Amino acid sequence: MDKVFNRLRNLDAYPKVNEDFYSRTLAGGVVTVVSAAVMLFLFFSELNLYLYTVTESTLLVDTSRGDTLHINFDVTFPAVRCSILSLDAMDISGEQHLDIRHNIVKKRIDGNGSVIEERKDGIGAPKVS
Repeated sequence: MDKVFNRLRNLDAYPKVNEDFYSRTLAGGVVTVVSAAVMLFLFFSELNLYLYTVTESTLLVDTSRGDTLHINFDVTFPAVRCSILSLDAMDISGEQHLDIRHNIVKKRIDGNGSVIEERKDGIGAPKVS
């Protein structure tokens, strides 16, 4: 048992220092071993947290499902007639909305991109050629 205590005394990293000699103590060796073990434990636990990610899934109920989403877009097709253009959309649930025509403004342009005619597309609106 004395050999173990002597080895612990030799591990004392903070000996009581006088100018002429070092004084290693059993308590100092125990403090050194315990603090080294705590430091290693903390190092590896932090390394483990850093290397492995935690995936957290959250599911929320969308209370605004009945509301509509207004989308503004500006697309130019210089060589396509307005009458053959339409808009199709699909929401996140997979519901498709085909040939959307309400609240869409189509502008007829010439070869230089200047507006010739502008009409709102929708129910009851005249066809744009």
